[in-house]
Amino acid sequence: MKEVEIRIGRGDQAPRFAAVLVKSGSTATRSFERARSGAGVQLHLTGERNYHLALAGEPSAADRALLLSAVGQKILLDFPGRRAVRQRLASISGQVLQDRPEPPAAALDLTAGIHGAAPLFLLPGGELAGDTAGPALKDMSVLPVFVAAARWISARRTSSFECLFPPSAFFPDEPLRTERLTPSQAGALLGQVEAVLAAAAPGGPNAAIDDAVQLRSAALTVLSHVVATALKDPEFRAAADAAAERVFRLVDEEAGPGGRSELRAHAISLLSLRGPALRPEQQTRAQALLRSLSRQAPPYAELSGPWRFALASAAEFFSGEVELLQTKYGFTKIAAPEGTPKPPNMWGDGYEVLQAPFVGKGGREIVVFARSASPRDENFEMSQEFFSGLLVSRHANLGAYDMRASAIQTQQVGYKLMMNCQCAGLTTRFAIARMFPDADIFSSWDSTYFRTGEHDKVVASEGIDCFVAILRGLAEEEDFAAIDQRIRKAQWHHRQSRTPDFVQFIGPAHPLVVARYQDINRDGKADYYDGFLDFRLVEIAESLKDSAVPRDPGASPSQISGDAARGLGWAAGSLNRVTQYSELWDSLPGQAEILYAFRAGGFFSGAEPPRDVPAGKGPRGELGRLPAVVRYVRDPAGEALTADVLFHSHLSHSAQELKRLLVGAEAWWRAIDLGYLGDAAPLDTPLGQRAGLLLLLAGLLEFPADQNFVDGLWEMALDMLHLPRLSRSLIRRCNSDEDHNNGNYYGSARGIRELIGTADAPGGALKQANPEAYEELASADPAIGRARPLGEVAQAAGA
Repeated sequence: MKEVEIRIGRGDQAPRFAAVLVKSGSTATRSFERARSGAGVQLHLTGERNYHLALAGEPSAADRALLLSAVGQKILLDFPGRRAVRQRLASISGQVLQDRPEPPAAALDLTAGIHGAAPLFLLPGGELAGDTAGPALKDMSVLPVFVAAARWISARRTSSFECLFPPSAFFPDEPLRTERLTPSQAGALLGQVEAVLAAAAPGGPNAAIDDAVQLRSAALTVLSHVVATALKDPEFRAAADAAAERVFRLVDEEAGPGGRSELRAHAISLLSLRGPALRPEQQTRAQALLRSLSRQAPPYAELSGPWRFALASAAEFFSGEVELLQTKYGFTKIAAPEGTPKPPNMWGDGYEVLQAPFVGKGGREIVVFARSASPRDENFEMSQEFFSGLLVSRHANLGAYDMRASAIQTQQVGYKLMMNCQCAGLTTRFAIARMFPDADIFSSWDSTYFRTGEHDKVVASEGIDCFVAILRGLAEEEDFAAIDQRIRKAQWHHRQSRTPDFVQFIGPAHPLVVARYQDINRDGKADYYDGFLDFRLVEIAESLKDSAVPRDPGASPSQISGDAARGLGWAAGSLNRVTQYSELWDSLPGQAEILYAFRAGGFFSGAEPPRDVPAGKGPRGELGRLPAVVRYVRDPAGEALTADVLFHSHLSHSAQELKRLLVGAEAWWRAIDLGYLGDAAPLDTPLGQRAGLLLLLAGLLEFPADQNFVDGLWEMALDMLHLPRLSRSLIRRCNSDEDHNNGNYYGSARGIRELIGTADAPGGALKQANPEAYEELASADPAIGRARPLGEVAQAAGA
């Protein structure tokens, strides 16, 4: 075995431990799992490559505590004669866990040091309280305590009760604390939760009180956190099992009198999220419940008459797609049947009506009503009972058309199956699902391909191929899983095809995938990552005029809803487009640039700052004062990467386009700081990195709008990101037609070289046009290009 060394912390004085390399690569995780119950101290490290190490000797009690405190954090792995690599210490064998200290005799202040945070104490027995004077509350009066706990829990993602104090967002250089919730304390906490749920039960005496459902929701978040802890602390197995069983009971109770369907659905989602921590039989139950949240098939028994589908195509697709249905698939033109509604754009001849050459069971006809459409009227047929479904086929305009269409209020009438045929429709699925929560929606995962011939007429269309596949599945009255298989056969080749979950049009057969992209309760957090379902939402409007001026929204971050939350969902979805359509992001781990890594993670504040946020090598500041925070999360067992996009609640009123710019800049810098981007030219210098950021910002502002409006957003962003005054036109020209033809809408290596030159020929267009700005961007000041903390933002806006 090869001898190695691990270092915890930075500098020459960092503690070092001698170890031997047991396994590396794909076999490391399996090797660690086999050895973790044996003798010695086994370590599991994850990152670009996984490692199983064994400590060379028995650590002292102090060293054991230090090792435990580092679980979940990055450490250095030194190979003799090679450059050290930074890896995450994912787990330590149970032999060390046995030596953990007993719980302290005094209560722990869980929100200590966070200005404005609600008081939250963990009592020595394990219960939660708002103060240390007296026994823990176990009735309806405990609501403020449990809501504070739920928000405290929701602020973290990679730690649970095994680490009560992850590295401080405010004081990152302070020594790590090792306190945890012990298994005996967990038993007392579960007892408190049980009493609280009994007091707030949907069938109990307090069921009619508004606080009851809020208290049940907060208690559910606590239970979910107990379940998650079993992944980090094997001693929590019994507590996790009991907590999971209580969640299953809550699911049953919420289905009865006085229950809330939203809370039941949320509990099921949390069980699915905690799947790896559940026992196999519990996983099976959770999966069955998850499937019950969505229809497994269209309601065939409830539907009668012909299948009538509208095809709302953009003008440039319309004639070619209608012809394809006839020439490739044998559809025939017929007269519009009696009762056909008048289409909204009456400048044409109305619908072109096409009948399918196949019929459904019992001879049900399948008829397509095709028309040219625009985003302002494309959803018209969703409001007409006459139609069974709608296919929208058009360009995405980088998602802007979906957002424009979702601004037109349309009420769904009757059953509808909706298919969105465009580029990367999952990035805006949250907006469509919010409009039509009762529809069965198929959203495009990747760009939907097509080919054109003479006069740019569409001569082949992946969307039409998959649409006909869906119609054939409906004709056979198949469930959505079977329809998915038809889509897989009809879809064209995509880079994502080797991903097991990939199907070009994501429908109801993928409930876990769907939950990652939609926000049904409208709180700015994707359903899949919503740890605390807050039932006291506050509608916050967006305002361009004072977008850069922080202001207290008068509500907790978890309560923010309305346009503010919608804008955050749009910003997170936009990052998925950025990574797909810019080669500068191609080095993200696990092909995250094409797998929709970014999810809306909700709002935060200084009183409820995000936790467990890897910082990397960049300048460290108070996370609670940043306009936006992106928390990159690596899968401990592999290379998969996800990212939570969070936004400061005091800027929740900012225009959605400014939100996109600020979260784009944050995602860019944090990826560079963590080493995901920037290893090679032209991103290997601060100047190249700042140039890449400018190209990203310019690309995000390429949407149809009044140019004075866009220039105003540009100026705000430059100021908030500590950038010099620069001509947007100059930057835009470096995102050239050549880049667009190569799929680079948000920056490329070629564009950076055009903007700032090369190592051999520095300068480029920027130095020629604005030498002062060039020198500022090339300076050694680490603050250039980085977001100003909110206090500085307010001062700058006032100036």
